[in-house]
Amino acid sequence: MSQTATDDAPASDREGNDLKDRKRARAIVNEALLGVTTPLANRGVVQRLLPGLWQVAVNVALSCYEPEDVLALLKDRSRGIVGEGTNADAPPRTIADSEMPAYVAEVQLAAQTIMESIDEALDRLREEALEDRFPETVFDASLQVLIPAWGPHHVRRALSEQSALLIRGMISPCNFMEPSRLQSAPAKGKAAPESPKIQAESPKPVPLPSPPQREKVARTVNAYAATDLSPTGTAAWAVVMVSHDDEGRTETREISGTMVDPNGRAASIRALRECVMAACESSLRATLVVETPSEQCVRAASEGGAPGSRLPGEEAAWDEIDRAAAVHRIEFRVARRALDRELSERCDRLLRKHLEG
Repeated sequence: MSQTATDDAPASDREGNDLKDRKRARAIVNEALLGVTTPLANRGVVQRLLPGLWQVAVNVALSCYEPEDVLALLKDRSRGIVGEGTNADAPPRTIADSEMPAYVAEVQLAAQTIMESIDEALDRLREEALEDRFPETVFDASLQVLIPAWGPHHVRRALSEQSALLIRGMISPCNFMEPSRLQSAPAKGKAAPESPKIQAESPKPVPLPSPPQREKVARTVNAYAATDLSPTGTAAWAVVMVSHDDEGRTETREISGTMVDPNGRAASIRALRECVMAACESSLRATLVVETPSEQCVRAASEGGAPGSRLPGEEAAWDEIDRAAAVHRIEFRVARRALDRELSERCDRLLRKHLEG
């Protein structure tokens, strides 16, 4: 009996210390969030506080954890959110295509602004040897603000949409459309979830931000992107890529999907876009070689596109590819499908799985 008590004491102490550290980390991050309204107002994006906070929470998690660990975190937090809230019937906000670039830019600026305060919290956590609690604490502190505002139903929707994006191989925050109506205040006598009270302070000038980011590594990527069609007009697209980074790590990724596309052109562009975004998103500088059977897509993708190679309705995809090509070194090559080449063979397997399954 005495031996058992002796063994249990260290475990109890560890649990007590863990709880103490968790509370201390939460207090530091909550304090950092208290003053974000002022710099947001100074930059004209205070109205994007909530989507900006969502971007920060997901970006920090993606920067610090492996994708499968982020998925586990999203699933765990979604399970812990109960109820539907008072605005579950509110549809997602809709934004016209012409206004979307301005909206996205505002959300990104809001996220950068919030991240500056969060970065100060990280410095304090490091001073107290609590930096390992940073990503989870930021995520939970953000949820404590978002759940009372967006409502439980819509926060679960955000977590679900983010999970779906990660499962598709896209390692980036989803462009979540917040509810068109925020949750109303809790009825009198009911306690609201505890969260940091984000309030405005006296305005003071703040310089335009350079967002603090976790340092990204350089990588070299070889990829093959291909498509195939079914007689019913369904197109399958697939990408297989092998990357090597300057820290000596090698990674192989497969990304694929289907869409209604009788001639296969839209699917070919989708494959190229997904390939470029996946290869470049988490890299400071990437050297990417993309091989594909589509001569038309290679002409359209190379050096801003040959005259007449890009069609109306494709602008968004080509703009994203061009922006990546302006930062990273990307080469597009025509290469026929061949089963004696590993990347091509793996693409062929994915395509057949989609169309025959």
